[in-house]
Amino acid sequence: MMELIPEVKKEMNNFFEIALKSGFWTSAGKNPFWINVVGDQVFWLGMNSKSEENDLGENWCHVGYGKITGNKIILNWSDIPVGKDRLNGTITIEIINETKMTVVDDSGDFGKSEWMWKSDSQNFSEL
Repeated sequence: MMELIPEVKKEMNNFFEIALKSGFWTSAGKNPFWINVVGDQVFWLGMNSKSEENDLGENWCHVGYGKITGNKIILNWSDIPVGKDRLNGTITIEIINETKMTVVDDSGDFGKSEWMWKSDSQNFSEL
């Protein structure tokens, strides 16, 4: 059996799960996401970043809830009536390591994306 790095992976029920950091994340498009991991549950808030065309969260803002199984998160998400969009769906996210993840399957026009962990927390006023 291959030796695993204990800080990154742990054995649970004959599956290997990758630890995922809670905190402030940004997408490849520089959009902010706040993610909280509680055991195998993932709670999520994402929104468009501020630009010349839109204020923070003005175009889209969504919440999500999902579960971690192995190195994947199955996350149900929905736009909330803060932004203009009214989309929802399910995405499957591959956890690359504790600070990087990427969409591998999506519905509801979420699109393919990649995220990087930035810090333990981030206030709206600091964006």
